[in-house]
Amino acid sequence: MVQRSQAEAELQASEAKFRAMIEAAPDAIIITDDAGTIVLINDQAIKLFEYAKHELLGEKVETLLPATLRNKHQKHRQLYAEAPKARLMGVGLDLKALRKDKSEFPVEISLSPIQTDSGKLTFCAIRDVTERRELTRKIEKLNQGLASRNNDLQLVNKELEAFSYSVSHDLRAPLRAIDGFSNILLSSLSEKLDEQEANYFNRIRAAANKMSTLIDDLLMLARVTQADVSLTEVNLSEVAEKVVQNLREAEPERNVQVYVQKNLWVDADPVLLQVTIENLISNAWKFTAKVGEAHINIERETRDGGEVVAIRDNGAGFDMGYADKLFTPFQRLHSASDFPGTGIGLATIARIMAKLNGRVWAEAEPGKGASFYLKFNSVRNTL
Repeated sequence: MVQRSQAEAELQASEAKFRAMIEAAPDAIIITDDAGTIVLINDQAIKLFEYAKHELLGEKVETLLPATLRNKHQKHRQLYAEAPKARLMGVGLDLKALRKDKSEFPVEISLSPIQTDSGKLTFCAIRDVTERRELTRKIEKLNQGLASRNNDLQLVNKELEAFSYSVSHDLRAPLRAIDGFSNILLSSLSEKLDEQEANYFNRIRAAANKMSTLIDDLLMLARVTQADVSLTEVNLSEVAEKVVQNLREAEPERNVQVYVQKNLWVDADPVLLQVTIENLISNAWKFTAKVGEAHINIERETRDGGEVVAIRDNGAGFDMGYADKLFTPFQRLHSASDFPGTGIGLATIARIMAKLNGRVWAEAEPGKGASFYLKFNSVRNTL
């Protein structure tokens, strides 16, 4: 009798632990016998199906299925009873359950066989996947929208390519004609033109050359926007030194002190990096033209907790109150008569740095020069 009492106490304790585990489960749990009769149900299942516990105990599990699925489910249940094993149902299927108010909702069900002294039972874990299905539908809709936008962008890119081709060929020819014939007239009529008339011809040629430069800059901006990026390790110092050498050859009369830190390596696209460094150093060269002792420095610095490449000059500088316009196309902070340009170069640099997963920003003060900072994925200095 003592042993029997201890066994019953242990059994009761074991059942209590099992029930506690069932109640602690995050999913709705229903346990059925071989005949599909519900023998145990947890509170999560009561909340999910909106029945009272006594309304489900002793009922067939098909009570919780839509009428259209009940016959099919009985056959599946009988087959499962013959060869029970743990498995997941409802993944990728339109499997639904039925609440007391007859509303249907999508579910996923995990089945596991349980062997007890009173026979085989089936452990059913039921999860409402309404929110997941809705989220999946939203994601699919977003993906469809993205695919449509991608197709639209491809069409726009093709149009831009066609426009670039048209600009490159159809607009350059008239400009060359204007410049060429103006020069011929200026030469042939030089003895008959007064000073003002000659000035008109020179202004025509200057306008044609300015338009040609603007076309070049616009084409560069378009190419940068459409360019594919191939990231690799590039020696920025070598790129900068070649740019400086070209500038010295083009203007040998300029005496500019340029310091380029050796062996600055960055992760970048070589072609896009060339455009960036050429634009920034050329700007520094241009804006130091009116300085007695011009200085340009290209070196690595630590800014905002990261390594950057800084390009500094002691030239004209600019008012930081207008810094937000600096990288916008056609926005100029200096008069064209003081410093020629189209206002597209810095906009091109901003787009390049965005394509390289980096960024560019500037600091300056009028009359005290400017500093441009390039943030790459990686900046290294090797000896």
